[in-house]
Amino acid sequence: MGIVIIGIIMASLSLVAFPLADFIKKVEDGKCCKQCDCVQSCFAKKCFLFGKYTWLDEFMLITFLKIHSHCLVDRRWKKKEMLSYFIVGLFLMMILFWSGEHNLTTALYVVCTGALLMLTVVDWKTEYIPFECDVLIFICGLIRLFVDFSNWLEYVIGLLTVSGFLFLVNACFAPLLKRKYAKENVEIDSVMGDGDIKLMAATGLLLGWKLNLLALMLGCIIGSIIHIVLMAIKKGERQFALGPYLSVGIYISMVCGEQLISWYLSMIGVMPL
Repeated sequence: MGIVIIGIIMASLSLVAFPLADFIKKVEDGKCCKQCDCVQSCFAKKCFLFGKYTWLDEFMLITFLKIHSHCLVDRRWKKKEMLSYFIVGLFLMMILFWSGEHNLTTALYVVCTGALLMLTVVDWKTEYIPFECDVLIFICGLIRLFVDFSNWLEYVIGLLTVSGFLFLVNACFAPLLKRKYAKENVEIDSVMGDGDIKLMAATGLLLGWKLNLLALMLGCIIGSIIHIVLMAIKKGERQFALGPYLSVGIYISMVCGEQLISWYLSMIGVMPL
């Protein structure tokens, strides 16, 4: 019963994603800010328009809740879209509830799913992963680490493996892309966002290294296929937000990752790790 209640709460919390995404888009655009009387004291303006912010301003949800009452951003959100997303969230929670044992791990996975739902909407619309989502998943990972401390090495390796790989890819290829696009006056700061690296670090601590590697592979495969299809439909380039696809890979790993790994290893004749 407790897991069901947590699922409903997390599915409800994910609805904040729509107004938060709209808020971030409008503030980045800056048109509303020019007409606002509170522009000089706005956290979001300092962060997005001036590039001056403290680490606390990384919590964009807190920033949004603090200033939304006097912000000029349009608040007419699509209620049908939000209700549909809430129903999808409940459905995903139910799959988690039915797919495994009703224990602390399932409860942590439900909380993680709520965070993934929120970051999927925000990242898809703005290419920004809310830091709150990473922190919430990281806290879930810490809880699982202490509860299952006998297997601490698996979770610590999970914290570092995928995120470390993505960090190295970013560090190695970002300078090359900067030089490549410099002649075209296109600014390239990184191959992937810091939010993706933080996300995989947090989920690595929660899932362990095996499931986190599986999540990365699934996310990249699914993302590549969908991105190619979207480019073919829209007949042109489309900016690539990796977070939603990583979220899909993470969710699949939580639901049936162990079974997928066991099936693949048995298929190639390798004993399970």
